[in-house]
Amino acid sequence: MTDIDRYDHEPVAAPHGVPASAAITHKTAWILGLLGLIPFVVMAAMLAYAGRAFIAYPQLVLALSGYSATILAFLGGIRWGAALWHEPGKRRILILSVVASLIGWVLLFVPTPWVFAGFAAAFALVGLWDVLAARQLTLPYWFGRLRLVLTVVVTLCQIVAFVSTV
Repeated sequence: MTDIDRYDHEPVAAPHGVPASAAITHKTAWILGLLGLIPFVVMAAMLAYAGRAFIAYPQLVLALSGYSATILAFLGGIRWGAALWHEPGKRRILILSVVASLIGWVLLFVPTPWVFAGFAAAFALVGLWDVLAARQLTLPYWFGRLRLVLTVVVTLCQIVAFVSTV
């Protein structure tokens, strides 16, 4: 294992000789991931506080559902790319990575509030898959922690949206 591989997988400081870009990528992923939570939190809060009384309630439900499907597809794309890079002979990972996108698309046709229950389950499962992959070192070690934090927040937002739209 090279120093760069070790840095990507172990929770240690960057060793001498590891490009600063590895640390920058890690930090940037965290920043972008946390910023990506803003639409989930804002829309779930709007549903929780205004609910059906909100003047644009149907558009808000559609916006949260659409954003959820988009992010679920993005997560599947991460796994697709990782499989191509780290596990080129593993067809199963490539196939499973596409399932996240398909589930997100199918959920767009599910009526409210069940769409949000479906997204909560889907995000929880994909998050668990990513955390386990990071522990098995098929994804960077730090990515497992990132995905755990993001998954908890997104799943809670989906639950709030579900409860708010019953």
